[in-house]
Amino acid sequence: MDKWMNITDMGYVIVSRYNVILVSLSLQQSMIFFPLRSQPPTDSFEHHVICIGHVYVNDFVLVNAW
Repeated sequence: MDKWMNITDMGYVIVSRYNVILVSLSLQQSMIFFPLRSQPPTDSFEHHVICIGHVYVNDFVLVNAW
């Protein structure tokens, strides 16, 4: 468990590295992370969104990508 990634801590690292929008969905708290250091694409069809859904206690599933 000490090597697991925490979305609240690593969300901005993920979006900055891959230049995507990250959506984390759960019953307790849903979050959206946007890249902070890069310019958004001029064409809205070029935006890449990754949605991650929280299931059970410690599991996440990829809901949608790109």
